[in-house]
Amino acid sequence: MTEFYMKNVLLFLLILFNLPCLQAQVGIGTVDPQDDLHVIGNTLVQESMEIGALPFVQDTDADFKLLTRLTNSQPKGQVAVLNVDELQVAPVNVVNYEFTGISKDNLRDVNLQYDADKYIVGLANFRYVGDAILKKDLSNGNISVGDFVSRTFVDNGTWHLEIRNRFLDLSPSKSLEYHITLIIYDKSYYRNLPEIVTDLGGNNTGTASSTPNLY
Repeated sequence: MTEFYMKNVLLFLLILFNLPCLQAQVGIGTVDPQDDLHVIGNTLVQESMEIGALPFVQDTDADFKLLTRLTNSQPKGQVAVLNVDELQVAPVNVVNYEFTGISKDNLRDVNLQYDADKYIVGLANFRYVGDAILKKDLSNGNISVGDFVSRTFVDNGTWHLEIRNRFLDLSPSKSLEYHITLIIYDKSYYRNLPEIVTDLGGNNTGTASSTPNLY
């Protein structure tokens, strides 16, 4: 009896290992899956999502889409498609500006016309070309260099630019140019972090009052 049983087990194992490996396609939300896993509908990933390495993309490749996992969805973890075909700009854009014919040194408020709901605009590579603003002698014997400012800011829904010395002016007979580079970030990829205010209590060293939540 034992010998008969062992022979049948061996025969079963031989048949099992010689069967061809079957690969099935799985469909969720569809009865006709077109790939190994075909999902129609929303996808939710509660924990980490493990994916393979991104292959090299040729310049001629079309219909390239990006998947992103939303951390602010309800419930958290919805997987969405970022359709790059619908983006008007790349994730990061660099634009050079040159301003001439400036009144004194006052570039007080220039509307850059970038939608603040869609973009984050940063300023880099500032260059001042032309005559210098003269320092001012104060009554106490000190010399003022003024308060020079170069910044981007949001006003009425768009990004604006300010570059000037707020306290001292260039002589009307003199001239200058401002050269800057704007770095424009698409908010589909990036976001503004909240402002962090730290009171150093009159010291020149210290520690920031908090750390921003990056997630």
